[in-house]
Amino acid sequence: MNKEQEYKLRKEKKKNENFETKSKPSVIILGAGASGIAAASRLFENGFENVKILEAENRIGGRVFTTKFGEYLVDIGGQWVNGEVGNLVFELAWPLGLLQKEKTESTEEILNSSGDAVEKSEINSLTQFHKNLENNLEKFATNNENESLGVLYKNELDKYIEAQPKWKENKKGLINSYKMLTTLMYSSESWDDVSTVDFREFDNIPGDYFINWKERGYSAILDVIMKRYPKPEEELPVIRNTKLNSEVSLIDYSNRNGKVIVKTTNGDEYSADYVIVTFSIGVLKEVHKSLFKPPLPEEKQKAIESMNYGNVAKILLIFDEPWWSLNSQYFLLWKEKDLEILDKDNERSWLQGLFAFFPVENKPKLLSGWVSGKHSRDVEKLTDEQVKNHCNEVLEKFFGKIYNVTKPTGMMRSMWHSNKHFRGTNSYRSPNIDHKIPIRIKLSEPIGGKKPVILFAGEATNPQRFSAVHGAIETGYREADRIIKLHRKIEMN
Repeated sequence: MNKEQEYKLRKEKKKNENFETKSKPSVIILGAGASGIAAASRLFENGFENVKILEAENRIGGRVFTTKFGEYLVDIGGQWVNGEVGNLVFELAWPLGLLQKEKTESTEEILNSSGDAVEKSEINSLTQFHKNLENNLEKFATNNENESLGVLYKNELDKYIEAQPKWKENKKGLINSYKMLTTLMYSSESWDDVSTVDFREFDNIPGDYFINWKERGYSAILDVIMKRYPKPEEELPVIRNTKLNSEVSLIDYSNRNGKVIVKTTNGDEYSADYVIVTFSIGVLKEVHKSLFKPPLPEEKQKAIESMNYGNVAKILLIFDEPWWSLNSQYFLLWKEKDLEILDKDNERSWLQGLFAFFPVENKPKLLSGWVSGKHSRDVEKLTDEQVKNHCNEVLEKFFGKIYNVTKPTGMMRSMWHSNKHFRGTNSYRSPNIDHKIPIRIKLSEPIGGKKPVILFAGEATNPQRFSAVHGAIETGYREADRIIKLHRKIEMN
């Protein structure tokens, strides 16, 4: 082969490489949670063929985790669809008959640790107090741009208790219950740890806030997105292009040819034109310094390290038959003396954060217990047997006087914080962050200039619908659309 032929061959090879990059760009998506599956589905729908998902777990779904428990399908993670108008999940699932709104309005009951029920008049008073507090919260958040929500909650509760003599004798108990409810809502460490910015920026979608999946679970939305349901013959090739048990150890975007190299702990190596990172902020906070080569830009690192990531624990108990009212939500009110005892009991101190038991819609033999704040991490340190026994003790203590309590026959629980592939459940903004910094927008910004090579998705990157499954799905679509739009521009050139 002479030099002229060699030159022509190299030129033709380069032309083919350019054509392949323009016509069939490769995309690797890191994480097969709601945002990752949404991104892959969107790309496949738009003719992209070279798309692969690397998932560290042995299943898809991320914090959408529907699994079998007894005779039921249950959700260890996301459970309810929150809101209707503008909620992508609702708009996709409702027309298919997958969802159900509350048949009858649930009754809220409060039981104290002496086994007595709080009178209805006092519950009604607390309900009205909560409504007033929510109304005041909007004004407070507007006038206090980066204050903690705890400042308002504590002040208002102090005034309420002062005006309600019945609550003075158990002031600490009521404050503890309210604190745990608040930390559940924001997946936060405490109510002092959540900024008013999160309240102002969150898009509270109108409509029913506790829409359930009937006999199914939240993973049904993944089947809809992948087009496995309702017409299996139209299924997109997402699952067969997903590699499980593939924990990423390196994302190298230093190559001059524009390709990103992704390595896994299995020793596998992949390359792609684009990489979409959908890891939780909890994971990124832990590994970003060792994960990216070169290190992420300083502004991106600062955004990751500044955003907080919290945890909520869910405990599912199954019984032979329900002994509780299926239309009631039960809130636990610990008495001050019992809180003091728990605080000194290392094994049982987590029970201070167990503040409610709810029946599970369409699964009458199940009760779900909810634990928030730092206690949601503490409970994960215990064995299943310890947690099950502690729950049984609590049920006897709170419900035993009023109901014929039986022992649970089984238990299943979340372990989100302990799992190194999650490290918690949801992001939230601390008052310590400058309120002028649009931190979630900073988290969402891609790396690579005009031709981004590293893109970011996941609930924490959604400026208005964070901490929600529908928000996570939106970000997956957003990053896929970014690549699709860029690819079309390349094709035109």
